[in-house]
Amino acid sequence: MISKLSPDTQTEHLILAAEREAQMVSAFARLIITTIAMTVFLLAGGIKLPVAPVVLTYLCSYAVVSIASAVFSLKRLFNPKLSLVFTAIDGISLALLIAFALKITGTPFSLHSAVPGFVFFFSILILATMRYTLGPVFIAFFSFAITWGVVSFVAGDGHVDPATATDPLFFFGPVQNTARWGFIGIAAILCLLAVYRRRKTLETAIAAANRTANLSRYLPDRVADVVAEQGIDALKSGRLQEASVLFVDIRGFTGISETLEPKELSALLSEFRAIISEEVERHSGIIDKFIGDAVMAVFGVPEDLSESEANTLHCATSILEKIAAWNRLRESGGATPVRVTIGAHCGMVFAGAVGTKSRMEYTVLGDTVNVAARLQEAAKTTSSGLVVSKDLLDRAGVSPTVTGSWSALEDTSIRGRTGQVTLFEYVR
Repeated sequence: MISKLSPDTQTEHLILAAEREAQMVSAFARLIITTIAMTVFLLAGGIKLPVAPVVLTYLCSYAVVSIASAVFSLKRLFNPKLSLVFTAIDGISLALLIAFALKITGTPFSLHSAVPGFVFFFSILILATMRYTLGPVFIAFFSFAITWGVVSFVAGDGHVDPATATDPLFFFGPVQNTARWGFIGIAAILCLLAVYRRRKTLETAIAAANRTANLSRYLPDRVADVVAEQGIDALKSGRLQEASVLFVDIRGFTGISETLEPKELSALLSEFRAIISEEVERHSGIIDKFIGDAVMAVFGVPEDLSESEANTLHCATSILEKIAAWNRLRESGGATPVRVTIGAHCGMVFAGAVGTKSRMEYTVLGDTVNVAARLQEAAKTTSSGLVVSKDLLDRAGVSPTVTGSWSALEDTSIRGRTGQVTLFEYVR
């Protein structure tokens, strides 16, 4: 289903969904961290340490906060600001844990980095980097740093009695070192998770870019840009605007195709289309469609271009020159030369995406298109093979009497149309 939201709103919704997903992943990662930390602490014999009550209280509270984070990652409850609250709780509680551990053991606060839990701060920081905003990283650092600064200032080292103070080596015993390595392992796991998530994000972005590239294969670049910036609805609504339309057709194609093998016919059409496409793009036009051996090109869409009429004329005459050069190459190789007929007209058109839900195409419709197609048919009776309307010459600022490159046609009737259009043939 095509979204009716604006591109900015769609982007906001996608980022919000990514934030919610990140909070859910973070919550489950926190629970895994709690399980690992609790297991390491108990297996290493940490329950016998004097700081055991503080550590167990911290781990249990960390698990509760993790569950709350998972609950609030549900779509109906999610609020991106809550991620900052949970991150702040992590930083504050860890700083308090370290402070209590030092106070209980009578260790100077200057040895705070010796507490195994200090290493755990890097896990909190990594969790914060999994989000898609900068806030959690700043909150993680400053909540921990400010809390520690306030606690150490208020409590301070004070007077430490050597008789009751814990030996600093206490923090580097088997249990503590096991905990330290456990926290390092947790940080490594979180790093792997972060890399995995970023790789998935990158793969999603690459897939989206490939879809855009594939879209560009079926839509002209400028039209694809409009779809990328404004969405398909910008084209579905369409609009009336001035444009120039040019038709090119291979004359006598049926007879030519009878003399060629399928492979040769395919090569001929490919070369022909390549020539037309290059000239249309070089003159700021777009290929509307290929119709067998015919091509329909439009100038001045989707954006209005002041030089579209002049570009149309220059493109038409340039195509004749390119086809002539191509024929010289074909004849040198013993191939039959190709003659083309071209018709061009300008006026009001409807430009937009038309079709069904399953298949849509960008095109232009209206009397201007029909007239241009009829002028291409009229060009079959001329020597140059190029016929344009006087309207196109006037809007391009070309005076037939001054340039001498255009000659008025006596027959101005157009099949299937009652109105008259003044026609001019290109004189080589």
